[in-house]
Amino acid sequence: MTSHENYQKFLDNGQYSKHGLEKYEWIFGETFLSTGGITTTMKVLEYVQLGKNPKVLDVGSGLGGHSFLFAEKFGAEVLGLDLSENMLEIAREHLSKRPHLWDKVKFEFQDCTKIDYPENSFDLIYSRDTLLHIRNKDQLFKKMLKWLKPNGCVLFTDYVKGEDETKYTEEFKRYLIDRDYDMVTISEYKAILTNAGFKKVQVEDWKDQFKYALEIELDKLQGKRKEFLQQFTQADYEDLESGWLNKVFRADEGNQGWVLGVGRKTSE
Repeated sequence: MTSHENYQKFLDNGQYSKHGLEKYEWIFGETFLSTGGITTTMKVLEYVQLGKNPKVLDVGSGLGGHSFLFAEKFGAEVLGLDLSENMLEIAREHLSKRPHLWDKVKFEFQDCTKIDYPENSFDLIYSRDTLLHIRNKDQLFKKMLKWLKPNGCVLFTDYVKGEDETKYTEEFKRYLIDRDYDMVTISEYKAILTNAGFKKVQVEDWKDQFKYALEIELDKLQGKRKEFLQQFTQADYEDLESGWLNKVFRADEGNQGWVLGVGRKTSE
């Protein structure tokens, strides 16, 4: 069994079980699986300007919401990659209900660290809260630079860890181990993008946006508790609530944050 097949089983049998994904989609919004759902996504997209019919690579395409948005809003041709078969199955179900996108959006089970594409293939490489699963980020960003067309860009959000390791709580250390996350710091992300050869690098601390989105999602969960419990169990409710409260706590403690990153392929 290959390493990515092992990791696929780890994801699909754990955090991204079918039932787990249903809970996440309830709180993030249909087809979305990243902090803030569609609201945050529209703010992230303010950082790029896409021409007509761009080619987009969606790394960690999840339940398909971002890919659908690119196709519908920009006329993009989108290739979505993911390592969770459960996510891909749900994304394809959503796509099946959108026949107007069948010639625009494609989802593939792929390990982005193993695959390669020709030089100058994409106008945008996009990723939302996925890169924390990837260890060899330096190598991946160098490949992304090659894959981008001239003046193309990479645009992503990701969880990050605090700069001061001495402040990490035992709970945060266990969280990283249990999820098998490979978080880097904001300063490390700046170095990764710069060393890969990207220009006009922007790496912004989005901890405040992270906390704001978490609080809105918590309000939704707690305010619609009865509605949630019609579909899920009390244990499901407590799992989501504690998970979100823990993220707010980690952000307040400076252990866990959120970053927005942009890098451009330009000769300037």
